[in-house]
Amino acid sequence: MNRIVFVLIAVFWLSMAAWPADQEVVDVSVTGLACPFCAFSVEKSLSKLSGVDSVTVNLAASQVRVVMKPEHIADLKQIEKAIVNAGFTPGEASRSTAEE
Repeated sequence: MNRIVFVLIAVFWLSMAAWPADQEVVDVSVTGLACPFCAFSVEKSLSKLSGVDSVTVNLAASQVRVVMKPEHIADLKQIEKAIVNAGFTPGEASRSTAEE
C-alpha cells in the first residue's frame, strides 16, 4: 500500500514539474510609433533584453507587448530604457501573466 502511495505521489510531482509555467506579460503604451519601421526598431531593441520570449508592437494602439520566458521576471526599467534607446517615449506599463 505504501509503495502505491509513493508511486502516485511521484507521478503527481513529475507531472507538476512538466506543467508549463506562467509567463509574465508587460504591456507598455509608447508615444511616437507611426510606421512599420518604428515598430521594427522598438521590437528589435526589446528583443535583445535578457529573458524576453517575444515582442509584439501594435501601431494602431501605440502599444508594445513583451512576453517573458517562463520563470523570468520583467525589469520595467530595462524595458523603458530599451524603448527610449529606440527613440520613443514609454508611457504607462501594466503587468499580467499568460499561460504558455
